[in-house]
Amino acid sequence: MKLLMVCWRAAAARSLTMLFSLMFMDFVNDGFTWHSAGGALVLRPPVWAVMTLGWAAVGVWSLRRRARTAGVALSVEVLDGRQKHVLRPARISDGWQERVREQLVASERSFLVAEKGREEIHFRWRPGRLDRSVRGSMSFDEPSGGVVLDVHDGEALPGVAGLGKGSAFTALCQMAGATGLEAGALADGHPTGHERRTA
Repeated sequence: MKLLMVCWRAAAARSLTMLFSLMFMDFVNDGFTWHSAGGALVLRPPVWAVMTLGWAAVGVWSLRRRARTAGVALSVEVLDGRQKHVLRPARISDGWQERVREQLVASERSFLVAEKGREEIHFRWRPGRLDRSVRGSMSFDEPSGGVVLDVHDGEALPGVAGLGKGSAFTALCQMAGATGLEAGALADGHPTGHERRTA
């Protein structure tokens, strides 16, 4: 329910201009009278609220599907412009870090890949069909077997279901799927899943 409310607020903010535009057009077409103003104020907002709620429900469905497919934890922070998750490979074996690195670079969605040593990679990632991208980094924690994915919204992306938000989470799920990473318990008490930002 909390996630639905978060998506509903995003849908409402995204379409608020449209609501005011429709009400203004009503006043222009019908002439400004108390009757027309009352009708617009009574009818338009409830219809708009129902439509945006349905839009938000589509967004929640899309987010849940992506998270379930990628094995990534879902929280009410999925629409945040920054997503930082600690994941791990489904199967740990010799050379797993190199395989994850190669799979990331091989993806057609990744570009401008720059390695900072062997423990950290910075790159751009296209979450959609457009050339717009997000900024991402991947760092390895060998003792725990964890991989930290840190993704930032970059350019003006349409977001999940056109909500204008959630592109960072969408990209993170795509990265997890492309590299075989997923949420899971880590050794030595390391956190897993979404790391809440304190800064």
